Amino acid sequence: VISELKEFASSNQVDVMSILQSEERAHNVVDIQSHWMVNMINCTATKDVIYHLSEHPDVFIIGHNKFEKLIDDVTPVKAEPKRGMVENITKVGANEVWEEGYTGEGVIVAVLDTGVNTDHVDLADHLWDGGYEFPNHGYNTYYDNDDPKDNFGHGTHCAGTVCGDGTSGTKTGMAPNATLMCVKALNDEGGG
Repeated sequence: VISELKEFASSNQVDVMSILQSEERAHNVVDIQSHWMVNMINCTATKDVIYHLSEHPDVFIIGHNKFEKLIDDVTPVKAEPKRGMVENITKVGANEVWEEGYTGEGVIVAVLDTGVNTDHVDLADHLWDGGYEFPNHGYNTYYDNDDPKDNFGHGTHCAGTVCGDGTSGTKTGMAPNATLMCVKALNDEGGG
């Protein structure tokens, strides 16, 4: 899948990248970044370049890359140790679905958030094996590297809601046997 996404982005972006690189040499564009995961290019460009690209048939949309705080700061509260399941599992009937044999086994779920604490005991046994290219079980789209570490906490919380298996004492995950791909799409302050 990764190879397909990279090849798709590369072949689809070739003409636009050529234009941007030419304009970069003319000092009309800076900070060109290609994002293969979503087939997108970020850059800072003059309005003339933007107008020129808006007429290019390979350009679907041009958007303003504005930084925003997307997740409010929260004060972590230490969880009370308890055994069993959190209420959200029983409220939606996930435990009843498990009895039918659907536990997330064989399914890869990507959590795109502030990253994931891959050392968390409820998640550690469910991490996607990204092989040599993604040794840390995912990708960091915000900093464009292979380190999706969560220094904020929100992404880890969401990952626990997906596949927290209860190793620490309480089941939190809707699909406790799913495989987790960690994608850091927001920075360490919850912005993007």
